[in-house]
Amino acid sequence: MAPQAKDSKSPPSKRNILVTAAEGQTGRLLVELLLTDDTYSKKFASLTALVFSEDAKSSLDEFTDQGLKVLVYDPDDEDALVQGMEAVDTCMLIPPARKDKAKITKTLLTAAKTATTVTNTVFLSSAGADYAERDTQPRLREFIDLEALAMQPKQDSSTGDTGHSTCVVRAGFYAENLLLYTKQAQGEGRLPIPIDPHHKFAPVALGDVVQVCAHALTSVGPHGLADDVRGEVFIVTGPQLVAGPELAEAASQALGTKMEFDSISEEEAKKILSSEQGEDVDDAEKEYLLEYYSLVREGKTAYVSNAPMLVFFGHRGQEPVDFFKTYSSEFKPKKRRMSNRSKNGN
Repeated sequence: MAPQAKDSKSPPSKRNILVTAAEGQTGRLLVELLLTDDTYSKKFASLTALVFSEDAKSSLDEFTDQGLKVLVYDPDDEDALVQGMEAVDTCMLIPPARKDKAKITKTLLTAAKTATTVTNTVFLSSAGADYAERDTQPRLREFIDLEALAMQPKQDSSTGDTGHSTCVVRAGFYAENLLLYTKQAQGEGRLPIPIDPHHKFAPVALGDVVQVCAHALTSVGPHGLADDVRGEVFIVTGPQLVAGPELAEAASQALGTKMEFDSISEEEAKKILSSEQGEDVDDAEKEYLLEYYSLVREGKTAYVSNAPMLVFFGHRGQEPVDFFKTYSSEFKPKKRRMSNRSKNGN
């Protein structure tokens, strides 16, 4: 792959981009990056965010002054969805973290076929989905089926160039998922993860995944997306393979205080996700996280794949130590205040 992102001779894109599930962390960060980073903001004519409720619409208000259009998904209003698709030619298809993500993805792709204008599609999938077992890790394996759905329009000549230029980005385990354990980190100086000390994986920063997606969306080639993007499956993990103790060591180094890895059971992990700590996480996403941890325990995540970061941006991506530095205020244990009686030893 050639470093297309650094090729100043590439013609500017006049694309009209749609980002789905824009109220989620990934979608929101991608919208912000596209609008505020000159690397990308000059390469498209319009940006539309698709959200899944009226309440979610207000979460993107700060970007509307920058030209962002917001479309609310209504499964019962097919005409509105088709009209929204007719206004764009490039789609960042992010499946929502919901149990009905497959149904929604099918609905969006059907609308795109009807519109016949969406030539370029970048689909956000999950690394490890190809190793998942359908019976024991259905939430993970589902992404393989969704990938097939996203690529199917390319084979359908009846809808013209719809989906003609596609790219799949398989994101690894988001390092930001570790923020679910800040209560234990701050209060007890430990990272409770349902894996054994020798199990390895390569957590990836959300920002790195979003950079790859933004590059793919705005890349330009004779057939839509750039030739080094079109038809590719990019697997994006973090730059370093770590076991639990190594992750805790990275946290200790970044925070300047001792952090320990705590190997917990899946049942304990479920309790944490079911507590106040996981109240903002959809049930489908909780199932996904538990399945990914099971994939780690099975030894199916012991690899690093950060070639897109190296090729397009010239670096490995965010290191574990830098991740914990970024979120130091969330992870760093809080010192307990001592009373005068304690200070005096009385």
